[in-house]
Amino acid sequence: MTNSSPTPGWLAPSLLTGFGLLLGTVPLLAKLSAQTGLSEPAFALWQALGAGLAVLAVCVAKRTPPPLSIRHLRYYLLSGLTGIALPNLLLYWVVPRLGAGLASVSYAFPPLFTLALALLWRMERPRLHRVGGILLGLAGALMIALPQGGSLPAAVSPWWLLPALAAPLVLAIGNIYRSHDWPPDTAPLPLAAGMLLGGAVELIPLLGTASGGILPIDEASALLLLAAIAVTAGGYLMFLELQRVAGPVYLSQVGTVMTPTGLALGTLFLGEHYGAWVWVAVAVIFVGVALTNWRR
Repeated sequence: MTNSSPTPGWLAPSLLTGFGLLLGTVPLLAKLSAQTGLSEPAFALWQALGAGLAVLAVCVAKRTPPPLSIRHLRYYLLSGLTGIALPNLLLYWVVPRLGAGLASVSYAFPPLFTLALALLWRMERPRLHRVGGILLGLAGALMIALPQGGSLPAAVSPWWLLPALAAPLVLAIGNIYRSHDWPPDTAPLPLAAGMLLGGAVELIPLLGTASGGILPIDEASALLLLAAIAVTAGGYLMFLELQRVAGPVYLSQVGTVMTPTGLALGTLFLGEHYGAWVWVAVAVIFVGVALTNWRR
C-alpha cells in the first residue's frame, strides 16, 4: 500500500475520531439487540451486510465498484474475516455477559497487539518503552479480571475476558494483513465495501448455530439493527481511508476513542456502574498505548 499524494495534517486525527465515535456505539446497540432476542451471529451478519450494501451504493454512485479479480476477492474474504466477522462475533458474544462498557475496553488493545505481532515477525526493532507499553496494557486487563477488583458482573467468570481479548488480537492481525496485501491501484472505498460484504458472507454458515432469532421480531429490534447498520456504514466510509493515509499502527489507536465512548454509553443508557478500580485499569491500559506510540 502506498500513499504518494500529501495529506493535510488534520485528516488522520479527524478520521480516527469520527470512526471511533461511530463504532463506539455498537457494543451498546449489540447488547440492546440481544435483549430483544436477536442472536449474536444474526446481528453481526445483518450489520455487516447492510453496511456493506450501503457503502457499495456509494461506490456505484461514484462509478468505482469493487473490482472482482481473484486477488481482490481474496482480500475481501481475508480482511472481512479478520476485520469484521470473527472479531465482531467474539465481541457480541461477550457483551451480554460483561456489559457494553467492559467489552468496549477490548478496543484499546489492537495497538498493543499490532506492535507485539510486528516485533514477533521482526517488522520492528524491540525498544524498551514499547515492550513496557505492551506489558502495561496486559497488566490493565489482568486488573479488570481480578476478582478483588469487583469490575466483573456478579456470577461472571473472568474466563469471559479471553474471547474479549481474542477479538483485538484478530483485529491486529487484520491491521497488518490489509496493509501488506492492499491491492495496487485500488481506492479505499471499494475495498471497504468488499471487506464488509466478505465478512457478511462468512457469517452466513453460523446462523444455523444461533441460539436466538435470526431476524428482528419487532419495531424496536429493527430500529436497533438499522442504527447499527447506519453507524457501521458511516464509520467504514472513513475506515480504509484512514489506513491508507496513516497506516495500520495509527489506525489501531481508534480504541482510544471507542473505549471511553463505550464506557460512557454503558453508564448513561444501560445503568452499568464501574468502580474506581476499573478506571485505574483503563488508565493503565492507555498509558501502555501511549508508551507503544511515544515517538508518534
